[in-house]
Amino acid sequence: MKKELGIDKFIKNLISKYLFEICMLAMIFAATAIRCEFASETTLSPDYESYYKPWVDFYRQNGIIKGLGNAIGDYYVPLNVLYALCSLLPVEPWIPLSVVTYVCEMLSACSIFGIFYVLTGRKHHSMFAGVATLFLPFVAFNGSLWKQVDSIYTCFILISIYHMLKQHYRASFIWYGVAFAVKLQSVIFLPVLIILYITEGFHSYDKVVKDSQARNSFSILEFLWIPTIYLIAGLPEVLCGNGLRRTYLSYLYQTKELDSEGYGMVSFFPNLYNLGLDDYDSLLSTAAIMLTFAVFIIITFTCYRKKDNLDKRTVLYLAIWTAWTCVVLLPGMHERYDYSVLLLLTPFAILLRKKILWPMFIANICSLAVYARTLFRAGDLINMPVVSLFYVAAYLYVTIDILKLINGDTGEKYGEA
Repeated sequence: MKKELGIDKFIKNLISKYLFEICMLAMIFAATAIRCEFASETTLSPDYESYYKPWVDFYRQNGIIKGLGNAIGDYYVPLNVLYALCSLLPVEPWIPLSVVTYVCEMLSACSIFGIFYVLTGRKHHSMFAGVATLFLPFVAFNGSLWKQVDSIYTCFILISIYHMLKQHYRASFIWYGVAFAVKLQSVIFLPVLIILYITEGFHSYDKVVKDSQARNSFSILEFLWIPTIYLIAGLPEVLCGNGLRRTYLSYLYQTKELDSEGYGMVSFFPNLYNLGLDDYDSLLSTAAIMLTFAVFIIITFTCYRKKDNLDKRTVLYLAIWTAWTCVVLLPGMHERYDYSVLLLLTPFAILLRKKILWPMFIANICSLAVYARTLFRAGDLINMPVVSLFYVAAYLYVTIDILKLINGDTGEKYGEA
């Protein structure tokens, strides 16, 4: 028999010991290759040529200090600083923007791994879940093809949730404050923090603690981290002369876009307002906000009454559902606003809650349809009312499921991967 070469023996030994890790690295390489292919395409994005490139050019023409002192666009300061820094590089803006968003996608994948490792204790399952999120269509399309920045605030949201599940509440609020300072859309995860304050935290069953008196709760003062970080994040523009009002009221101005830019009740997001209600924003906007408020009152009351049923897994499920409720019920939602919801819902359904697999798949398919409509000009093929019906049906199924779970239905236990 021919003697095995040393190099072959080395490779086989490497594969035997580290096959899983090698596969994960290969998947990351594939995800990177996809981004490299998408990144240079700038004509499909409805925003790059109209907004992002002109913004970077504005900072190139005016310099960072003068540019931030007369900040263009309606983003808050951290993203304006990002565009200003992009202007310093002698390359097209899509290059640094694509790199930053991909780095944040990788950070999100690491956070997904951390979150589900905390919940399942299964290292390989959790690591695969994190890496697999890099191949979700909305993740691949959002940053590298659309040149959007949803991955940036989302990565901070996920870090916040990781610390929340570890009951490191101060760290959770600090990271949430960072996310909120990056993008107003982070507000959709605020309800779960309020609910956890009212329920005095949640049970940590991994420590075999079921006495509600032993909960690891937190002070209401922790919420002050959110405005504190928001104020600190605004300092670059204030110091550059942009003015306190124009800087710190940025998010208030963004909420006025519903009227000023004619978005209607919804901007191509597949929620219930696509069912003939889009043009009635002046009549329905306040009602939609109050409906959302009422829904959160009901779920908060339910969680308080049934707080002994809240554990780490249910809290993550609750975070997903409350954020999803916001994008389904609130007016003015854009195509991409469920990015963070689907990023958590997908591995959650696969690893922990197989009974919601089909709503998860439907929501992802609806998201793909919306991206196809926006990026690939498939408007003639995509019927938004039909897509919205399926999307809302998936949301309602999950709503019924989580209500049963919180109420302690013995037939609603978590499945394992």
